Amino acid sequence: MKKAVLSAFLFLLFSNFVVGGVIEVITVPENASVYVNGEYYNQSPCNITIREEWAWTHKILTIQVNKEGYLPQNKSVFIPTTEYVQKIIFYLVTMNGTLEIVSNPAGAFVKVVGEREFNGTTPLEISLKPGNYTVTVALKDYFPNSTRVEILPNKTKTLRISLVPINGTLVITSEPVNASVYVNGTLRGMTPLNLSLRPGEYVINVTKDKSWNSTTIRVMPNRTHTVHLKIPKKGLPFVLIVGILFLLAGGGMGVYFMKLKKGGNGRFGSQKQVKIPESVFSNEAKPSIIMKSNDGRAFGISHIGRRENNEDNLLILNLPDAYLLAVADGLGGHSAGEVASQIAVDTLKEVFEREYRNGVSEEDVKEFLKKAYKLAHERIKKNAVGEKKGMGTTLVTAFVRDGKAIVANTGDSRAYLIRNGKIVARTKDHSLVQEMLDKGEITEEEARRHPMRNIITKALGIDFGVDLHGWELKPGDIILLSSDGLHDYVDEEEIVGIASQGKNAEEIARGLIEEALPVTRDNVTVVVLRV
Repeated sequence: MKKAVLSAFLFLLFSNFVVGGVIEVITVPENASVYVNGEYYNQSPCNITIREEWAWTHKILTIQVNKEGYLPQNKSVFIPTTEYVQKIIFYLVTMNGTLEIVSNPAGAFVKVVGEREFNGTTPLEISLKPGNYTVTVALKDYFPNSTRVEILPNKTKTLRISLVPINGTLVITSEPVNASVYVNGTLRGMTPLNLSLRPGEYVINVTKDKSWNSTTIRVMPNRTHTVHLKIPKKGLPFVLIVGILFLLAGGGMGVYFMKLKKGGNGRFGSQKQVKIPESVFSNEAKPSIIMKSNDGRAFGISHIGRRENNEDNLLILNLPDAYLLAVADGLGGHSAGEVASQIAVDTLKEVFEREYRNGVSEEDVKEFLKKAYKLAHERIKKNAVGEKKGMGTTLVTAFVRDGKAIVANTGDSRAYLIRNGKIVARTKDHSLVQEMLDKGEITEEEARRHPMRNIITKALGIDFGVDLHGWELKPGDIILLSSDGLHDYVDEEEIVGIASQGKNAEEIARGLIEEALPVTRDNVTVVVLRV
């Protein structure tokens, strides 16, 4: 009897423990991570064998499955007390993905088509089920853009779309007809002429029988514009063309600037060299200004050339461990150009004398240059009143120290690095002709003789912009800064030849001026440093 009672007690006691049950876990899709009571167990599909120790601490097991891109799921099951197999199936639900749509310009209409359709305007962010969608972005006066995208679970897809404007139509007529039409300096046909043009600003020139007329116009997307130009019976002087374009560009569109200077009487300016102190400048026109560094390695001349006044300026500044060189070419006519160029070099000198210290970093030097250019730009604009309205200036600068040059440039004055009889580096002009050359619309030879080569696109006081360059120097290198009175009239081969033959900076500078004076129609300025 006692044995029977003991056997019954043991049966009841041990019947609460696991004999060896199994829980089969299946997920759709497979390969999800399976967790039992928060502890990783295996990847699905898998069989969970009930451990004996679980019965001591748990009556219920919590089974959770996780898979990237899908919402996590869990189920609770009782621990079996007898040996058997239980099957649990999890049907996983995908997480949404995110679609970001950005357009340039913004505010475009968006249609997203997939399982359902979504609409909105850019910039737009949508939560979407995974899958493939067609995205269409449309804006008035622009070509619609349509593309296919795949949205992945729990991922963000960013779609950046630059909308292409629909061309505008430009109708150009002239009186008389059959005149040659130049658009931004490129011959496009004869009047009357219809052109399909990308939106933007254009300089239109019509010419016939050596007579001209010009204007500027902004072409808008999907619009038709009409330009009618009357061509004078007699030839229009080129200086007048320059004046017209300057007024149109400076007072109207503000994209291109003509380098307008007060014309001379056609005779040469005096070639007598007048030496003045570096810190003294006069508003009175002088045949030439000369500057040189303390050690004679840098030398500069600014000559009046065939003009009534000199709107060029230059700077040679001795710093504790470096040279600062600059050439500025003023524009605006009357006395405005020389005022603008003077402000530019004075501001450059002021900033470096105040802030430069021996051994400052190259990054600091670049910041000084950008600060000086910006400050000069603001000062010129502030002083551009009355007869000086619209004045501006180019400015090219070279900071030279320890076998390196940091060059800054605005406009079409240039910096050259000449080595072993070759130009190894040169700044790029901010000019209409340079833009045409970059686009392959004209050749190098055509650029050198192009009638519109004096249209510049950046100038301090008018439209700010500065390029920075870093040049590695070697012993014997020559750094040359020049206004366009030199490089527009003297071929680069001649410039390199004179620079290579000169014994020192002064001989090179004087040789370049002498070469330019018989042919230039402008002020001419050069600054030379021999490394």
